[in-house]
Amino acid sequence: MTPSWIEIDDEVLAEIQARATAFVDSPNDALRDVFGLAPGERPTCAPVPRADAPRTRSAPPAAGLPRARSGEILSMEDYELPLLRALAAQGGSAPRSTVVEAVEEMLGERLTAIDRGRLQNDEVRWENRLGFARLRAIERGELRGDSRRGIWEMTEAGAERLARADAEEADHEGGVPR
Repeated sequence: MTPSWIEIDDEVLAEIQARATAFVDSPNDALRDVFGLAPGERPTCAPVPRADAPRTRSAPPAAGLPRARSGEILSMEDYELPLLRALAAQGGSAPRSTVVEAVEEMLGERLTAIDRGRLQNDEVRWENRLGFARLRAIERGELRGDSRRGIWEMTEAGAERLARADAEEADHEGGVPR
């Protein structure tokens, strides 16, 4: 039997709790008893999944992990052009893993030890920030938001921004853009 989830109000929950044995009966067990039904095939005493319930971490948060201060990590803007350059080098579209690898190579020594550290959810900080840079680029229309899962794609607006940035760099350096 596949379980179904229902919402109940506080008054009904209180009545179920009054009829249930704490730490033994689930609401389903209490209702089966109220209706005179035999116990279920399997125990159902478990936390009820709720959409608004706070998410818990699989591992406890690292004790005392400080929030990075300004200047200790690369700014969000520092990821934007390398992201566009990585995609341009792949013809405008590439799997996430290819983009991550290319951006890491471009940023190289600029990534600090804190950038390369892990967040409380065990993600590498700079890769997490690259993901947010991607979202910002989508909001600006520089990347497509409707690409296949795992594929990052640059739009015409992204290519234009990259061309402008490369032209500006060439003007400042008096040479050829990257």
